[in-house]
Amino acid sequence: MSKSIKKNMSVEEIIIIGGSYAAILALKTVLSSKTKTFNITLISPNEFTFFNVAVPRLLIDNSLIDKTIFRLDEVIENLQKGTNHKVTHIKSTVTKVELDDKKVVTTNDKEYSYNYLIIASGSRSISPLWKLDNEKSNEYNIGSIKNFTNKIKQAKTIAIIGGGSTGVETAGELATEYPNKKVTIYTGSSGPLSGSLPNHVNSTTSKLEKLGVEIINNERVTTKDNEITLSNGKTKQYDLVIEAQKLIPNTEFLLKKYLDEQGFIKTDNYFRVPQNHEVIVIGDILSIGLHSLVDLNYNQKSIFENIIKFEIFKEGNKIKEYKRPKNPTMLVPIGKNGGVGAFNGWNFPNFLVWLFKSRDFMIPKAKDSLT
Repeated sequence: MSKSIKKNMSVEEIIIIGGSYAAILALKTVLSSKTKTFNITLISPNEFTFFNVAVPRLLIDNSLIDKTIFRLDEVIENLQKGTNHKVTHIKSTVTKVELDDKKVVTTNDKEYSYNYLIIASGSRSISPLWKLDNEKSNEYNIGSIKNFTNKIKQAKTIAIIGGGSTGVETAGELATEYPNKKVTIYTGSSGPLSGSLPNHVNSTTSKLEKLGVEIINNERVTTKDNEITLSNGKTKQYDLVIEAQKLIPNTEFLLKKYLDEQGFIKTDNYFRVPQNHEVIVIGDILSIGLHSLVDLNYNQKSIFENIIKFEIFKEGNKIKEYKRPKNPTMLVPIGKNGGVGAFNGWNFPNFLVWLFKSRDFMIPKAKDSLT
């Protein structure tokens, strides 16, 4: 039998699922209301928020980890100071969301009722390195980084699977820090960054090769431990294989009818679940989004804030529509001295990539992003 958690429904209840960038943005937005009072419950299995943007740099310098993690309860306490709202952090995993009954079920069959639900549960990756897990605590994530750092130091040959920004950044970091190691990147496409920055494939290739990185394109591989199987059935052995591909949306708690074929949540162009406008979605898990922090900060943020004011605060009579950007905005460090990038499709010179990201992986901005 489930255990129902009952609250005072005279004050509107808001549940936020998640504990990272999108969830913190959602919490800040809801707390900004000065005309209504909410009981806000944030549900996440993590004790910390984590600036995962910096993971490629953290893999070569674990001493920076403490600058990228922030205790979630302290973040919540500071954010709710001076407001009329109450925020509770439930350290648990959401196992089911019943939209018709407006209930969220967590581990041990505990139930929480809501008036409004914000789903900001993010995504995870095949490897535990890059993203907070949907069920395990931060110790699993941070511990994996430290474990891989030790493996990297010991390895002579390293294969990186994935030619997106994560794979390219990691290849650049490792090749710069360890020039005597053999680093190979399997892009799985026509070239590194061919999906996200297609106009920069040649410059990316050139920068990686100057660092001594071997690039293998147009080859879909499978991995088992530190062995790679090529499409022709042949295998290659490495001292270390690092998976840097594929996002897995943390949406298993929803019925499939609410999800697209990849498991991302289907919404209207205002981030509302159709026929359930009290349910608002933000971040990586949006089917219509770009599944990136850049998209969250520069494209989704204003749309989300507007729909929260309209649906939850009951303010204003116009809502803004999200339009998926046609031109890319992305900075990809390739080592510590620069990289490639674009802003709204315009080329970002190497110096500016260094200035804005590759010199410090934006670690000094971590606190502003997550607290």
